[in-house]
Amino acid sequence: MLVIDDNEGIHATLRALLRGRGGQVHAEASGVERELFGSAAGAAKPFEIAGAQCGEEGLAKTEQAVNEGQRFAIAFVDLCMPGWDGIETTEKLWATDPDLQVVLVTGSSDVPWAEIRQRVGFRDNFLVLKKPFEPVEVRQIAQALARKWDLNAAVAERIHELENRLLARNVELELLAEHLQREAAERARIEVELRLAQKLEAVGQLASGIAHEINTPIQYVSDSLHFLKNATSDMRSLIEAYRNERPGLEAGPTGAEALERLAEAEDAADLEYLDEALPQALQRVFEGVGHVAKLVRSMKEFAHPGQRELAPADLRRGIENTVTVARNEYKYVADVVLELDEIPLVTCNAGELNQVFLNLIVNAAHAIADRGEPEARGTITIRTARDGGMVRVSIGDTGCGIPEAAQQRIFEPFFTTKEVGRGTGQGLAIARSIVDQHGGNIAFETEQGQGTTFHICLPVSGPETP
Repeated sequence: MLVIDDNEGIHATLRALLRGRGGQVHAEASGVERELFGSAAGAAKPFEIAGAQCGEEGLAKTEQAVNEGQRFAIAFVDLCMPGWDGIETTEKLWATDPDLQVVLVTGSSDVPWAEIRQRVGFRDNFLVLKKPFEPVEVRQIAQALARKWDLNAAVAERIHELENRLLARNVELELLAEHLQREAAERARIEVELRLAQKLEAVGQLASGIAHEINTPIQYVSDSLHFLKNATSDMRSLIEAYRNERPGLEAGPTGAEALERLAEAEDAADLEYLDEALPQALQRVFEGVGHVAKLVRSMKEFAHPGQRELAPADLRRGIENTVTVARNEYKYVADVVLELDEIPLVTCNAGELNQVFLNLIVNAAHAIADRGEPEARGTITIRTARDGGMVRVSIGDTGCGIPEAAQQRIFEPFFTTKEVGRGTGQGLAIARSIVDQHGGNIAFETEQGQGTTFHICLPVSGPETP
């Protein structure tokens, strides 16, 4: 791992968190991992960390690492540094090592997210982390990105190995059949690991977005509490004035003067405004706390690995949770419309189907962004319906549509119409594999310049052969 930051404190913090020297912080982080991913979650591994004080020094170390065959997997890059800023540094790092996973570390007053998106574009090896960050968040992102980098390298190496082996092998049919059986088992194992890696990657990608989503309601909760504090002070002053003037009112002759002083106290406290604004402030506090609780609950349900066995699940709840945690992926370009009709519980692996929904929602947001019309927001519409013994989930967008030349290949592994670095071509391939294993089918209809709708049909009772 490479850390590029002109603040030595950041270097020390990341080393403490990621080299196994975090003490209680590591214990808390491990507890959260177990809560999210179950007891099967792997133990966090320490990182070898190199440091740089500026972008120029970081680029030099990256070039040296590539030349020596010891490439960095992850780079934490500060946005605001002397010389090159974090975005320019990131672009130069990618020019040297396109596979490098970059985490851009920003402060709350740094460059807005929209400007970062505009300069960097959509890439699957780029995350934004807001300061001050949580230790668990940093460690979770680092572990997910490291696992993703390892698996991407393993898959690429495995594909290269298989290509060379198939070219070299031209032997008897029996030996070839045995060889293919072994490779099929190996591919199944890698596919399982790749699914887990994509889910970990999704959690890491969504983490910064969830933090941003939580920040807004927390801010107006804080503002409302400050208002309530000041309003309480004004109300207490007014009550004190009433108490002080009460003897004068009871005495009689000075009643008119006391009433005048009370009227002045009411004006000073702006009693009419407080009477109107206090309930509104309390309502904002309740709404903000409720929104945060919903985000946390949805994220926990989405990230939970669940049971391996198939069980009846409420797909509508899974869709709602996925839409909540993915909001930061689409909110700048599209509105989501939910038309969820009543459907029965479906026997399935809910966690895997949530991954399918997430892939399709993110693809829909990218398709809308690719229209090149930043001023015109698009719409992502999600519908559910029952069709006999099947349940249908439709996810449609008003994006650019799928090119005719690509329509026959979109479910192929590693095939993508996105620019380099923005997609691996695994999302739809994994989605189709998951749906097939549930005994269902996935299809689409598309029109150039109008949008695309994917239809997922699943048997209510689950697959005939699990």
